[in-house]
Amino acid sequence: MSVRSHCQPSVCNALPNETLRAAAQRMAKEGTGSLVVLEEDRPIGVLTDRDLALHVVAGRRNADEAQVRDALERPAITVAADAPLAEATELMRRRRLRRLPVVDAEGGVVGILSADDMIRLLAEEITGLARVAAAQRPVGASAGADAAGAATAGLKPPPGLRLVEHYRRDVKCLRADTSARALAEMMKAEAVGCVVATSDGEDAVGIVTDRDLAVRLVASGGDPDATPVSAIMSTPPVTADATQPLEEVVAKMSAHGVRRLPILSGSRAVGMVSYDDLLVTFGRELAELGEAVRGEVRREQRAAQADRARREIETRLREVGSKALQLGGESIDVLRKELDGLWERIRRR
Repeated sequence: MSVRSHCQPSVCNALPNETLRAAAQRMAKEGTGSLVVLEEDRPIGVLTDRDLALHVVAGRRNADEAQVRDALERPAITVAADAPLAEATELMRRRRLRRLPVVDAEGGVVGILSADDMIRLLAEEITGLARVAAAQRPVGASAGADAAGAATAGLKPPPGLRLVEHYRRDVKCLRADTSARALAEMMKAEAVGCVVATSDGEDAVGIVTDRDLAVRLVASGGDPDATPVSAIMSTPPVTADATQPLEEVVAKMSAHGVRRLPILSGSRAVGMVSYDDLLVTFGRELAELGEAVRGEVRREQRAAQADRARREIETRLREVGSKALQLGGESIDVLRKELDGLWERIRRR
């Protein structure tokens, strides 16, 4: 499979001398979180919504004066359209990239490959494997479906299901009446892309991301110091309880199309389940499962090789035994004893 077969051919672009305001407005209009920056039709970088949020809001720059080239964090890293998909995956892993411009032989952009594209492809393949596995299960083995039904009905899930509590992590909170500037500075200092907005009583009332800063503040020309978090946050937030099965929470994230989901204890945020964290966890589990399967395959291969070797030795021993019968006297008695001992050792393997 080549990169060209799986990249997105529609690419949103920006020019290096464009203002960051114009870039933010294009992101908002196109509903995208990144723009490929072109110079003489060649990619020189990728501008993200986080670049905009941190450069303009946290960095206190004028979005109508600062240019796109000023906010680029790194030069463009590209992949050839005809390269194998595995090469693109390795490049993204090694360079820690979420987006990879795809170029033709002349260096022109013909698409963009994102980590999400790769995940969707892998998900389709894993779903196919899951169907194969399900087809091999006994008719009565439907615990997964029963568990999902119990969760939906509000019943206590059967033992063995993972709970969200297992994925608890530190969550950053900020009062909803705090300024957008303070929000951006907090995001930069804490290296986070999402903050839970709270009321006076610390109740979770919304969720705000670096994309919200880019498309709801920078694009609209709002004043970061005069704009409160409540004006740009998503409310009410999609949340989960720490006692919910993880399967149910993933289904909720899918149904609402959210990448981050606060975990509540009562109405207070005590953690965060994120798409990226789940992906890392599931990826690790799949890798461990793959290693277990590889180990089993290797054991079966070694057993098969040993069985073949045993059959070959048995065949040769029969041939030697047949020839030994043609000998006489003491020679045949000695040879028979040795053959009997060797034969017994082989049978014990």
